[in-house]
Amino acid sequence: MRFFILLLLILIQFFACSIDIAGSKGGSETTNGVVACIVNSNGVPAAGSTVRLRRADYISESAILAKKVKYSDSTDFVTNDSGKFFIPNIMPGSYCIEVHDTTDPLTGGAVLFSFTLNNNDTIDLGTDSLRPFAVLSGYVDSTLSSNKQLLAQIRGLERLVKVNSNGSFSFDDLPEGFFNVVITEAASYEISREIFNVEAPSDDTTTVTVSGSYTYCGYMYLDNLAASIPASTMLTNYPLLIRLHSSWFDFNQATALGDDICFFKKDNSPFTHEIEQWDPISGSAAIWVKVDTISGRSNNQFIIMKWGDPDAVNLSNGASVFDTADGFAGVWHLNENPSLGANSIKDRTLNRFDGTPGNMTSANIASGIIGNGLWFNGIDDSIDAGQLNLNGNYTLSCWVKAEDGECSNWRFIIKEPAYTLWYDTEWGGFRAEHFVRNYFDWRGIYQDTPDSVPVPLIQDTWFYVVSTYDGDKIRLYINGEQVDSTQTIEQNPLDSEFPLLFGGRNEDEFFKGILDEIRIEKTARSAEWIRFCYINQKPEGAIPGLTTD
Repeated sequence: MRFFILLLLILIQFFACSIDIAGSKGGSETTNGVVACIVNSNGVPAAGSTVRLRRADYISESAILAKKVKYSDSTDFVTNDSGKFFIPNIMPGSYCIEVHDTTDPLTGGAVLFSFTLNNNDTIDLGTDSLRPFAVLSGYVDSTLSSNKQLLAQIRGLERLVKVNSNGSFSFDDLPEGFFNVVITEAASYEISREIFNVEAPSDDTTTVTVSGSYTYCGYMYLDNLAASIPASTMLTNYPLLIRLHSSWFDFNQATALGDDICFFKKDNSPFTHEIEQWDPISGSAAIWVKVDTISGRSNNQFIIMKWGDPDAVNLSNGASVFDTADGFAGVWHLNENPSLGANSIKDRTLNRFDGTPGNMTSANIASGIIGNGLWFNGIDDSIDAGQLNLNGNYTLSCWVKAEDGECSNWRFIIKEPAYTLWYDTEWGGFRAEHFVRNYFDWRGIYQDTPDSVPVPLIQDTWFYVVSTYDGDKIRLYINGEQVDSTQTIEQNPLDSEFPLLFGGRNEDEFFKGILDEIRIEKTARSAEWIRFCYINQKPEGAIPGLTTD
């Protein structure tokens, strides 16, 4: 029912309110903006709801500013009668928008948007509904307070409360989301501690404890020049792979599971992260860090890593790194034990397309390109990842290392009849295609590229295989380079009730070898993005090591 209510609201003629953001216009003119439609839980437009825009790294600078709108010339913006808002001319960067309504305790609530905007972007955040408030409470222990007056804040939102004499604090009217809780000294507003990526569910209470401090700090420099990315290129909200090794990182300085590992920008604002692998015995780790901006043609960009806090809480969270708002529809590291059965192969996004192994056991665990991957026997091994349909632009990607199999078609990713990424042993090349309604047939490489030269797969060698569709053509990339593209297709993939499968389908289309890091994204990634993924994820990636101070 909620779907049909939202659909009806979308069809209402758009009437956007025009809101200027004073202080958001820089030295060069911007022609961008952000628009959205907000409804109450009953589907009625949330007219008159407060709209607040803040930079993602924003915290209040003083108690006086705590309840003022820093990036506007008035305190409140509101949605119009249709529940819509439009904010134009915003400086490029990453932002949070909170829409907040307290007029009715039964239908009121809040909703949070996070997005990154460039000079000429106009982003439609779609239609979303207000949800009941989340409550986030906490306690700061005496090792941090030392008789000092402390303040608690939420980064990216207008929230500032005093920490009580007993160390307690509470935020009672948050939108649902993941938040960084910042503790500052009231006198100097210096940051004493920051707790990252705390989940605050709607209509629930979350409690955090703030204690201790980090003992160690280091700097990791990105060798962006190695990826040959043009100087004008900016990769935003990029999941950067960081590998740690005992040859230059002392695992004994961190907690047993790496719970105290955290990452920051040079201004000490935080990055979210996910630990895929943490193995002090072998002396290796693989960590994904969501970096807001990676600049092309630079070898002096760095991120800060801190560790050495025995009281730290594990803040590893794949859903915050592989955010559905950034286009990630499904991400599978394939580092789980398939013996655990149904839904054991985890999708790291909030979509939770968790995979169920077929005919696979712990014997299928293998060394992958990033931590562990899964070995497929080429006979009957596969993974069912549920109903992930693509009805627009997309990117499919995976790492493959093949053995000599008996089947003629090696399916890495297949949803029948919808989309697929595979290797044709008879043709001797990689193929990418999707099924379209008007033709009732598969379109792609090589159906639409009769003169294509196949790219052969070398056994026992890792290949990074990617296909994209941008509403015009399907493009195929091997090891970070485009090797083929189709003629104009202009037909989206067909929706299907068949399951999404990894590793094979039917009796003659099973892959023999290792698969790792499968991703499906509802956006066509750029050539620069894909090349940087290849450079970053291969073992000799674009992070040379750690320089400690």
